[in-house]
Amino acid sequence: MKLDYDNIFVTGSNGWLGRQLIKNIFINSDKSLEIVKKKDMRLFAMIHPNESGEYLTDISKKIKVVKCDITNAEDVKDALSSISGNSLLVHTAGIIHPKRVKNFYEVNVEGTKNIVNRAQKNKINKIIVISSNSPTGCNANQNLPFDESAKYSPYMHYGKSKMKMELYLKELMKSGLDITIIRPPWFYGENMPERQKLFYDMVRTGKFPFVGNGQNIRSVANVNNIVQGILLAAILKISKGQTYWIADEKNLSMNEIVDTIQKVLTEEFNLSCKKNRIYLPYFVGQIAQFIDYFIQSLGLYNQKIHVLSEMNKNIICDITKAKTELGYCPKVNYYDGTKDAYRDF
Repeated sequence: MKLDYDNIFVTGSNGWLGRQLIKNIFINSDKSLEIVKKKDMRLFAMIHPNESGEYLTDISKKIKVVKCDITNAEDVKDALSSISGNSLLVHTAGIIHPKRVKNFYEVNVEGTKNIVNRAQKNKINKIIVISSNSPTGCNANQNLPFDESAKYSPYMHYGKSKMKMELYLKELMKSGLDITIIRPPWFYGENMPERQKLFYDMVRTGKFPFVGNGQNIRSVANVNNIVQGILLAAILKISKGQTYWIADEKNLSMNEIVDTIQKVLTEEFNLSCKKNRIYLPYFVGQIAQFIDYFIQSLGLYNQKIHVLSEMNKNIICDITKAKTELGYCPKVNYYDGTKDAYRDF
């Protein structure tokens, strides 16, 4: 398929998804989507001023690293100044685990407004924005996965910030702006950050705590599968004004997730894994949720408490719309994706 753009701008280029997207644009992979791009295409990798662009320039000399704080409107104006011809913006930048609640809104809402408003003024042709599962919250039960018509029921302030972002984007869609919203759930796969390594180590040593019986279901999304969804949305005109859930083919219980990780570590890396399981009562998750609400009501945020509060929840989505309209076909399963992820360490 042809990625027919003269310029591509990617925010959050040093993030987990941003790096994988840029890598797949320049190095075709059978794990994502094989594409043909213009020979003179330029890619502007937007990173925070405090970050290094070395990883990105090692991928291709055609990548221009641009320092930009998306919460600063002047930074954004300068970063999006190099526009000519047909242009694409993929906005992957966002904040998940900040120090303070206000950071959710500064980055996820106001930062997105800065980027999209400037893109609109500079007549960027196509905008793709990465959202999350959090605007819709948690599923009532395992038989009711979220589709794109699901009502907003955001889970705490991260979910509220992504909901506000989406509502802003949907107003622009009504005016005819070519925007697509991508909603991936729990990420995993290549180039995972250090916080994910801790999760794998806890599983390997038998220290990962299940909250409840481990039968709650989660949708997961390999980064290469997400990249495929992004590229299809960038290429296909049908994606204009649409929202898509992008995830793996199979939803997994927490027991299945841990079983698969231990199987990969044993079979692929010859690591011994402790088989003991720590099952905490279901109400521990509810207590953590209450504490999380209280902490966030003070304007603060605690990552460990927040993650614990979600561990007994069902968070599942239906990818039928993406498969039907975009031809989305997730190529990486949880076993292979876990192998790819752990190999990096």
